[in-house]
Amino acid sequence: MPLVPTVLWAQRSDKLYLTIDVQDVKDQSCDLEDEKLAFKGKAGTEQNEYSLDLTFNAAVDSKSEDSKISITPRNIFIIIKKKESGHWPRLTKESGRHLTHIKCDWDKWVDEDEEDEKPEADFSGMDFSSFGGMGGMGGMGGMGGMGGMGGLGGMDFSNFGGEDEGGAEAEEELEDSDNEELPDLVKP
Repeated sequence: MPLVPTVLWAQRSDKLYLTIDVQDVKDQSCDLEDEKLAFKGKAGTEQNEYSLDLTFNAAVDSKSEDSKISITPRNIFIIIKKKESGHWPRLTKESGRHLTHIKCDWDKWVDEDEEDEKPEADFSGMDFSSFGGMGGMGGMGGMGGMGGMGGLGGMDFSNFGGEDEGGAEAEEELEDSDNEELPDLVKP
């Protein structure tokens, strides 16, 4: 029986960002339709089979040029254009505890009311060149060598960890200003 990979998702009003968490995937196929996404592939030292079928909460534009995929040694990243703008309450039509493999990608997530304030994420470093439409993407190449992250860019950590320069005052500023009493817990 194939394993179900973890899927991280985030959204903007016009796009979905999906990350299928499968490392070193081989013999993959990814088929995007307006209502669903189907993924199959083998990964790991034992070449475990992975399979994923998602039925989207609403229709997507599977033929759009904005819908792209990048297969890397770490995961599979997909950008999918929504047919109609708007935020979805969840990724799939199904809901409930049995969908433990679907998680929010808080690094890419932007709330509906914050969307105008934050610029769209920059995925220009991703290699989408081998992608020309979402349908039947078997045997696609991944990203070339990705350089490591740079240093900390001159950040000054000299004031951390000590209370010699207003540490108590700073601590008071961090306290929650909402000091209301909490109600007693009711035992079931």
